[in-house]
Amino acid sequence: MILIFGLVSYLYIPNYSDDRARYFEVYEDFQNASFIEMFSFFFLSSQDFILQSLFYFASQIEIPSQLVFATVTMITVSIVFYIYYKIINGFPVSKTFGLLSLVLIFLSFSYLDLLSGTRFMFATSFVLLAYYLGIVEKKKWAFLLLIIAVFIHFSTLVFIPIFLLLRFLPNKNNFYKIIFIASFVFLVLPKTFVVSIFDLLGLGGALQEKGKVYLNDDDFITQGLTESDSSGGLIIYYISIVSLFLLYAYLIVTHKRAGIYRNITLVVAAVINVFYSTPTIFFRYALVFKFFFVFMLVYEFYIYKNKKHIYIFIVTFLMNVITQIIIARNNIEISFFNKESWMLITIIDKEKVSSKDFIY
Repeated sequence: MILIFGLVSYLYIPNYSDDRARYFEVYEDFQNASFIEMFSFFFLSSQDFILQSLFYFASQIEIPSQLVFATVTMITVSIVFYIYYKIINGFPVSKTFGLLSLVLIFLSFSYLDLLSGTRFMFATSFVLLAYYLGIVEKKKWAFLLLIIAVFIHFSTLVFIPIFLLLRFLPNKNNFYKIIFIASFVFLVLPKTFVVSIFDLLGLGGALQEKGKVYLNDDDFITQGLTESDSSGGLIIYYISIVSLFLLYAYLIVTHKRAGIYRNITLVVAAVINVFYSTPTIFFRYALVFKFFFVFMLVYEFYIYKNKKHIYIFIVTFLMNVITQIIIARNNIEISFFNKESWMLITIIDKEKVSSKDFIY
């Protein structure tokens, strides 16, 4: 199963605008670069370097960049399924319950982000693993996984204070419920208020510059919605918002329930609400929240034996996956609907993807 995810990632051809395309370019640029040049590039321009380093070393020993993508995707998916199996391991699993929860996990992935926004999803998997091992299983060394996540994608830094809060105050159930409800005030506050908060924190250097890109007037999703003549983007945007608010509704309706998985989910939801006025950040962090929500839902599914809720979210997540397929239909057709992508032997002999193959 994990190998299938890796194979899909290996074959997937990105759009020119995708993050994935930048790493094909990084790989090609690094083929003729020295280690000193690579190190200097990261030191001057980036706080996160792990994925870029993988592409550098792959370029030096002539491992295809597609194989790096496949490996990263398999690691990401493996971590999610590892946590899922650890959660259900303590319960007697019937075929029906097992199948429903497995389908839910499959549908919880944002496949566009898994294949196109490789780096953040890779970092997310380490955040998920750190929280599971550090907060649920209380392993002290799990904090190191968060450090790895930050060095993969610097924006995951926000999950460190949340981790510390939950690590030292894991059972403050009512406190976390209050934080979650209070966070809804950010849904009506303007972006300028959020910007002022970050100014008060005194963030500087490269971190401040990265924040400006999202928190000022350059939000990518907002630009896309206002500049595009197509109604498709608006439809997808509102489907995503409605789906997310449905998850919030579940948390409110079932507010009497308590537990460590729910506490994690509530705090993460509260933090992402802070960024609601900046859709690019909000939806990026919502990917992490969605996984925590699904882990909580699977756990509560086995505790309370309520199939109705899981059916609702299977349908909800299925709608999201369908919209992603519609968005990526051109990529899917070009990447997979050719005779060279149908058999393993032809895939191996197939010409490797490079920057000239990007979809415009």
